Amino acid sequence: MIRAVLWDIDGTLLDSEPHHFKSFVAVCESHGQTLAKADYDRLLGRSMAEVYALLNAVQPLPLDLPEFAAACSDHYVTHVADVPPRPGALEKVADLAGSGIAQACVSNSARRVVEANMAVIAMPEALGFALSRDDVTRGKPDPEPYLRAAERLGVPPDACVAVEDSPIGARAAKAAGMVTIAWPQHRTLEFDAVDRIVGRLDEIDWTALLRDRKIT
Repeated sequence: MIRAVLWDIDGTLLDSEPHHFKSFVAVCESHGQTLAKADYDRLLGRSMAEVYALLNAVQPLPLDLPEFAAACSDHYVTHVADVPPRPGALEKVADLAGSGIAQACVSNSARRVVEANMAVIAMPEALGFALSRDDVTRGKPDPEPYLRAAERLGVPPDACVAVEDSPIGARAAKAAGMVTIAWPQHRTLEFDAVDRIVGRLDEIDWTALLRDRKIT
C-alpha cells in the first residue's frame, strides 16, 4: 500500500515557474543581458547552478553563481505573495491529510525560496516538512532528495507516490523507486521516466492508487 505522497513545489503545488522565470529575466536585464521566452522550457525544474551555467554559457554574466542566485531569490521572494496554487493542488493535499496519508515536499529550490513558498501554501499540519536543494548533496535528477524524504518519513520508497511537473523531477522520483505521476503545465515536455502523465489531479483514482498501487 502507498503510505506517503511527496510533492514537488515549484510548478506542482504552486504555479511558480513563470515567476521564477520572471526573476531570471529581471536579473539578466538589470545587467544588460536578454532572456527569450524560448528559454523557459529548457530551464524548467533545474537547480540554480544549472540555470546559471546554461545562461552564462550563452551570454557571460557579470555575476558569479552566489550573486546570481541571491539576486534571483531576492526578486522571487519579494513577489512570492503573487504566486497562486495550481488548481486542485492544495485541495488534494487537504484531502489526503484527512485520510491520514503522510505528505512532504521535495524541492530543487534553495532553502530561502522553499520557506517563502511554504509560507504561501500555509499547510504545516498536512505537509510535514519540505526538503530544499540545500538539504542534499545532489539535487534532482539524482534520487537523493526523494530517498532522503522517504527516510525522514520512515516510509520505504516503493510505498511513496511522487507528483512532479518537470521531466527532471520525475526522473529523480522514478530513480528513487517511487510511483511517479507527472502533472506538467506544458504538454510539449517529454517525460522518459513516469508511471502516468495527467492533465488534472482528479484524473487519478486515488483510492485505488493508495490501496493497490494501481494508477487508473
